[in-house]
Amino acid sequence: ASLLAQAAHAAEIGPADDIETAVAALSPGDELILRGGTYLFNENITLRANGTADQPIVIRAKDGEQPILTQATNQQNVVEINGSSYLAIRGLEFTGGSHGIRLMNSNHITIEGCEIHETGDVAISANSGGTYEGLQILRNHIHHTNGTGEGMYLGCNNDGCRIANSLIEGNYIHHTNRSTVSLGDGIEIKEGSYGNVVRDNVIHDTKYPGILVYSTVGNGPANVIERNVVWNVWDNTIQMAADVVFRNNIILGNVALQSHQSG
Repeated sequence: ASLLAQAAHAAEIGPADDIETAVAALSPGDELILRGGTYLFNENITLRANGTADQPIVIRAKDGEQPILTQATNQQNVVEINGSSYLAIRGLEFTGGSHGIRLMNSNHITIEGCEIHETGDVAISANSGGTYEGLQILRNHIHHTNGTGEGMYLGCNNDGCRIANSLIEGNYIHHTNRSTVSLGDGIEIKEGSYGNVVRDNVIHDTKYPGILVYSTVGNGPANVIERNVVWNVWDNTIQMAADVVFRNNIILGNVALQSHQSG
């Protein structure tokens, strides 16, 4: 309360507090600061917040501290961001559960400077239907996944859902190739997704392609893959179907151009 009195747009919580309640109370322009420590969940945690383009909502780590969000059961995701827009998540650590962060029915979400590891399945997913507009997945550290094991799974097969006009930049993704992983792509952008830029990512030690992109099926402009470094992949190092600008990457391995689904 004292923080709110000093700065109407800031609140601070710790591991003993209810994060869902705190997030639900946020209004455009507000900031929620998480103190260091382990936030342990054993049930579904859904974060829902809607800022605006001019006044996004920010959920971030307290300066100099490390909040760790941990899901005890692999039957639930660590967190689900559902029905949200103009929301930024910064500097948090996610571990355990099934998906690390699952985006659902959300647009203009920023995930920046987070660490996501030891998940039961994919680290970051946006595959629950519809079109995800304006995602920004920036400078995250993703490693040592399990299960399906993708670093990022964005969109759905056969244009069942898609991401659009999004930026995936500066992420470090590695070791999605453990014996516990069945798939393990680094960054997978599914069919029908369009207008996305994948750049300046460092990816190594993946089981499936470091970067895999399908066709846009005419939904919008081509995807761009540029300035990435990818090596030590157990499959095609980079794999593309159609509708992609591929330039200025450093690839230690092979580049596969092959049809996939409609592309």
